[in-house]
Amino acid sequence: MSEKLLTNNLPQLAREGKPRDRGLTIASDDFKILDKAMLEQSAEFLDSVKIGKSLPLIVDRAKLVDRIRYYHDLGIHVQSGGTLIQVAYKKKIIPQVLERLRSLGFDIVEISESATDIPREAKEELLNAIRKLSMGYVFEVGKKEPGRLAPVSHILSKIEEALEFKSPQVVMEAGSGYGVGIFNSSGEVVWDALNEIVGRFGPPKLVFEAPLESQRIALTLEFGPNVNLAGFSVDDVLSLEMQRLGLTTETLGVSHPVQSVQGSPASKFVYHLIKSEHPVDQQALIQKSGLPKRTLQAALSYLVEEGFVREVPDMSDLRRHKYTPK
Repeated sequence: MSEKLLTNNLPQLAREGKPRDRGLTIASDDFKILDKAMLEQSAEFLDSVKIGKSLPLIVDRAKLVDRIRYYHDLGIHVQSGGTLIQVAYKKKIIPQVLERLRSLGFDIVEISESATDIPREAKEELLNAIRKLSMGYVFEVGKKEPGRLAPVSHILSKIEEALEFKSPQVVMEAGSGYGVGIFNSSGEVVWDALNEIVGRFGPPKLVFEAPLESQRIALTLEFGPNVNLAGFSVDDVLSLEMQRLGLTTETLGVSHPVQSVQGSPASKFVYHLIKSEHPVDQQALIQKSGLPKRTLQAALSYLVEEGFVREVPDMSDLRRHKYTPK
């Protein structure tokens, strides 16, 4: 049998292409030497690169411009890290820092309070300044205090605030992966906390920093290939994409990415509502859809069984469930 025939018989192994609003891969660049051959192979899987810490203030301007232009040529967005805005706020140099980011070619500004609190009024002024410079922004929530996990109620309130500020997604701070955010001191997921957060907001609105491979595997197995992930090196992108597609021994059980709903018209309609309104419970879906209860329940059963949506507990009433897209 010819190699061409064998290749043609392979199943389609790909997720939806860029630009994506789910299944985001956001890698970090600490300004080490790039493996350009590897990066060019992984560019289609990489949505954004974060040049973090305060590197935009100390790295040679010409080298920064060249690197950012290189990413842009590959169709990859570039964003700053959350530390930079905190430094700018404490040193009272936010306008200067934002202007430098814009002139260097940064697309997105990350706003974090991992080490210092920023008052709401200051955030509003910051966002106005970012918009005037025609850059995007994303909020990161969580504190870099290893061994002292922030209360879930605090995380929930900060995510709520970020979404009020129209952050397209909210990044979950993980530090080095140990004892920060949703990870305990051993680097394992604190599932009770994670389920409460996801039950309130749904996976598509969250970007999980996951510095350790075991964390990326756990989150991919839990939420499927379209989970949003960040906090790892650009060198890890190809491995991550194989994990997303169930092409590694650890993720053989992961569901294949959903491309389109092929069920009944009711199923397609309910799926559209869940994508638009998630997380949403059954009663709200009945009200919004106008469908009979039995028809809606049949549509939900199909969507859950086929892996189109995920059923999560309603943390305000554990007897009920909510639904979010996978």
